[in-house]
Amino acid sequence: MSRILMAWELGGGLGHSVPLSQIATALLDGGHEVHIALRDLSTAHGAFGTLARRSGLHLWQAPLWLPTLRGLPEAATYAELLYRAGYLDPTRLLGLVRAWRSLYDTLRPDVLLVDHAPTALLAARGLPFAKATMGTGFFQPPPQRPIPPFRVWERVDPRRVEQAEDKVLATVNTVLDSLGQGPMGALSQLVEVDENFLLTWREVDHFSARAADPATHYWGLLPTASHGEAAQWPEGDTPKVFAYLKGEYGPVEGVLKGLREASVRTVAYVPQLPPEVAKRVASPRLQLSPKPLDMASVCAQADAVVCNAGSGTVCTVLQAGIPVVLLPMHAEQLLFSIRVAESGAGAWLTETDAREKTGRTLNRILREPGFRDAARALSDRYRPDRDRNVAVEVAARIAELAQRHAGST
Repeated sequence: MSRILMAWELGGGLGHSVPLSQIATALLDGGHEVHIALRDLSTAHGAFGTLARRSGLHLWQAPLWLPTLRGLPEAATYAELLYRAGYLDPTRLLGLVRAWRSLYDTLRPDVLLVDHAPTALLAARGLPFAKATMGTGFFQPPPQRPIPPFRVWERVDPRRVEQAEDKVLATVNTVLDSLGQGPMGALSQLVEVDENFLLTWREVDHFSARAADPATHYWGLLPTASHGEAAQWPEGDTPKVFAYLKGEYGPVEGVLKGLREASVRTVAYVPQLPPEVAKRVASPRLQLSPKPLDMASVCAQADAVVCNAGSGTVCTVLQAGIPVVLLPMHAEQLLFSIRVAESGAGAWLTETDAREKTGRTLNRILREPGFRDAARALSDRYRPDRDRNVAVEVAARIAELAQRHAGST
């Protein structure tokens, strides 16, 4: 039996904790001891459910950077994302690094698997256990110096990119010197690991240059979580649309009104939608679900999907051959939306455009066959993957890494 430590440090939502729980399940089924350091333990019940009571699973609070830095520009690079996680202050960042090292000293893992946990990786440098990353690619930047900017929809001054990386690299190397470790020559070395689990498809990798490299290995999609209510659409004979939106999304009311006025029947799940907004958008053609919907039910019936561009939801519906309208809320989702649009399987709208154009864009997606054809092409390309369980395959590879570590110590 091996001891696996999984870590989630930055970012929010079930998009981090649910994949961790899926892989943790496969590892526990294989007889391994699993420890998970979570950024947000309040999501543990929703993500882990009864799994949290299984023998061999242990939950920990991840060490976190708590100060909020104000006055920073909108992040355009991986380095600038790290500004907000303590990577401008080597003295205080060292405190987090030492906290991670205390956790390593206590648990003595055979493998560290991280989902957007750069400080966990920094603290692990030089320590004698295997390291791996997991995710859909945005937080697993390619091995370039400097790491390219992700705001591809606007020009970013190359000097800004280089200066940001130099600043963060200086902080990192100061911390490493305090630990008695050698310096890094490039920030991308922070995510150099024994295995990089890219849990996505080549066509929608955030970094198109990495996707163009045939040597890049993509593990594919984790299984769709099977929970939620069966989808129940309003009566009628117009196309069926599923909408999954965040209640805090700025133009959410305008989007729902656009769906209500379009020639479609919509069932929408909008967590944290203000009750007054729900009353204003009420319509016989728009069914608001109070609970999450079972995605297998959605994929069996929907003609199109409208969502905030969460990669898990989008890839699930694309795998079913369903085109999408994407309403990104932040840079990661926008970059992902651009890649989906480049595949031909969907269209995306800015928050400004979403208020007025969601209905028209949806009608276009449904009317023009090219969108569905592109979604079906992706579905056909990855049809063999439906018989795979990527979580089990990832767990098997982690077990191999653990055995290799045990053989080298």
